[in-house]
Amino acid sequence: MSGEREFVRSEPTLQNVLDIFHGEWSTIMPSDLGAVSHPGLAHLFEDPRIAWANRVLGPFTDLDILELGPLEGAHSYLLERLGASSVTAIEGNARAFLKCLCLKEVMGMKRVSYKLGNFVPYLTSCQDFDVIIACGVLYHMTDPLLLLERIVSKSDRVMIWTHYYDQDAISAREDQIQFTKPTALNGTRYRGSRRFYPEAALSWRGFSGGSENYAVWLERDSLIQFFIDRGFETSVDFDNLPNPNGPALAICAKR
Repeated sequence: MSGEREFVRSEPTLQNVLDIFHGEWSTIMPSDLGAVSHPGLAHLFEDPRIAWANRVLGPFTDLDILELGPLEGAHSYLLERLGASSVTAIEGNARAFLKCLCLKEVMGMKRVSYKLGNFVPYLTSCQDFDVIIACGVLYHMTDPLLLLERIVSKSDRVMIWTHYYDQDAISAREDQIQFTKPTALNGTRYRGSRRFYPEAALSWRGFSGGSENYAVWLERDSLIQFFIDRGFETSVDFDNLPNPNGPALAICAKR
């Protein structure tokens, strides 16, 4: 919204709330809500990844959960519905944070608390959590290993969904020029590739990526090995090599 005064002339509706961010939504609203988010392409209110994490790491009933990068709040809602005692959700994108607050009101969330800021320094001083959910954030980090180290210092149950670097899959993409040759990261054996955001993505007002113009994608084996090296048992699902946005997987890690 601009700095000018803006008034809604019609009677109060849920649609009025969603229209504040018309053209910026990633999430499709539940069909029974009676309101439409634009463009709204992702079915995050029906996301099987959260149900899977609940089966592998949970049940989430009465647990305190930290959610990193809630985007627009759909996963927060699902976690509350699964019985979480509390959901603390950290969002660094100011407009995404405001969308989360809107959905908190629209969906009537009672046990979700949204905080605006960078979750990387937050993880140095926050309490421990029963579970940490980081869905769609790791591949937006310029230093993914730092984030992973801080996550595992705060919880023994972690669920991550992320894109990853695969040489063959990336080589077949038309936008392969956006990726650098993978190298060892931070003097470790874990490898990753720097990926530059397309200009079209950076210019979209609903952009929900990282704060820099690039991020580092870990290789699949490096991500899994990171958790194994720190004493976690791992389960992998939703491993989608031909994903149109890049290879992706979900990993649940528990120790």
